[in-house]
Amino acid sequence: MALTKDGISPRSRLIAGMAKVLEQRALSELYADDVVREAGVSKRTFYQHFPNKEACFLALYRENSARVLGVLKEASGAVGLSALERIQLGSQAYLSFMQGQSALMKRLYIDILYLGTEGMKAKREVLQQFADVLLAAYDAERAQMPALPPLDPELVLATVAGINELILFKIEDGQADRLRELEGVSQKLLLGQLLLSQSSQG
Repeated sequence: MALTKDGISPRSRLIAGMAKVLEQRALSELYADDVVREAGVSKRTFYQHFPNKEACFLALYRENSARVLGVLKEASGAVGLSALERIQLGSQAYLSFMQGQSALMKRLYIDILYLGTEGMKAKREVLQQFADVLLAAYDAERAQMPALPPLDPELVLATVAGINELILFKIEDGQADRLRELEGVSQKLLLGQLLLSQSSQG
C-alpha cells in the first residue's frame, strides 16, 4: 500500500478526513469532495478505496470503535483486579474516551442509524465485540477463582446494548459532552449481571 509523504496511507487519511468533516456536519450533509479536501488526496484516490461516502463512514465507525474497545480492554484487563474494579475502571475509561471526542461520537452514534442493513450489521458487530471483552475480563478472574459463576453471554450482550441506548439518549439530548454522568448507571447494570449470575447459582 502506497503511503503519502507523512507516512500515512491514503485510506487512513480518508478515514481521518471523514472524522474531521463529521465533527462539523451530519453524514447526510457532506459529500465525498469534503472528505477528499480534508484528507488532502485526489477524488480518484477516494474511489479507489471506497465506493461512496457511506462506506468511508462505516470504516471510520469500525476503526473508532476498535480504539474505544482498546481503551476498555486496557482499563478492565489488568491482572489482580476484582470484577467490581474491572467494571469501575472499564466504564470510567470507556465513557471518558468517548466524551473526549463528543462531536465525533454524536455523529457516529446517530448517523449509523440511517445506513440501513449495513449500519445495523456494523452496530451489532461492535456491540458483540464489547460484550466479548467484558466476558473475557470476567473469565480471567474466574480462572483464578473457579467458584465464581459464569455469566450468561446473551444477558451481557443485552446489558451492553442497553448502555449503548443510554449513551444514544444522552447524545440525542445534546449532552454528548456529559457522557461520564452515565458511569454510575453503567456500573450498576454490569454489576447487576454479576449478582444475577451469583443468585442463580445459589
